[in-house]
Amino acid sequence: MESKTKSKVALGLILGVAAGAAVYYFMTNEDGKQQLSNVIDAVKDFSDKAKTAAVEQSSKLADKASDLASTYASKASDLASEYISKASDATSKLAEDAQKQAQRVG
Repeated sequence: MESKTKSKVALGLILGVAAGAAVYYFMTNEDGKQQLSNVIDAVKDFSDKAKTAAVEQSSKLADKASDLASTYASKASDLASEYISKASDATSKLAEDAQKQAQRVG
C-alpha cells in the first residue's frame, strides 16, 4: 500500500515539474509568450462560442417547451369542454326522465 502512495507522490511531482517547465518556457521567450497568448485567445473564443451555442439551444428548448405546453393546454381545454358537454347532456336527460317520472306519478 505504501508503494502505491509513493508512486502517486512521484507521479504528482513529475507532473508538477513538467507543468512548471512548460510555464517557464512560455513565460521566458517571445515565441512562448506568443504561443501562450494564442492558446488563451483560442480558449476565450471557444468559451464564447460555447456560451452562444448554449444560449441558442436553451432558447430553442424554451420555445419547444412553450409550444408543447400550449398544445397540451389546448387539448386539455378541448377535453374539458367535451366532458362538460357530455355531463350537461346527461344531466338534462336525467332531469327530463325525472320530470316524466314525476308526471306519471303525480
